[in-house]
Amino acid sequence: MAHADDATKAWVAATPKVNADGNVIEWNCKYNYTLNSFSHTFDKTEKIDVPSKAPGSYTKAELLTLMDKDHWDDMFNKKYGVSIATPVVETVDNSFDVSSLS
Repeated sequence: MAHADDATKAWVAATPKVNADGNVIEWNCKYNYTLNSFSHTFDKTEKIDVPSKAPGSYTKAELLTLMDKDHWDDMFNKKYGVSIATPVVETVDNSFDVSSLS
């Protein structure tokens, strides 16, 4: 089950760092996933190898591709899966008699 498909996703922030020409040299993006009562915000900074666009020239889809949204989806699936998993029950057997071993 792809929990990320069912999650509500929302931009928290997209902060560009620009060079003297006004072109983006680095993006810091924060993107939130919420499903039921579980929420996680991903935060990633990505350098732009060839700065050629002003911040307003980017699309949200370009930023999600740059931030590797597929990886975020995969990580959310794992984090959500852990959050809803039944915890492992561990029991200590204080009455175990080691002398019973060969």
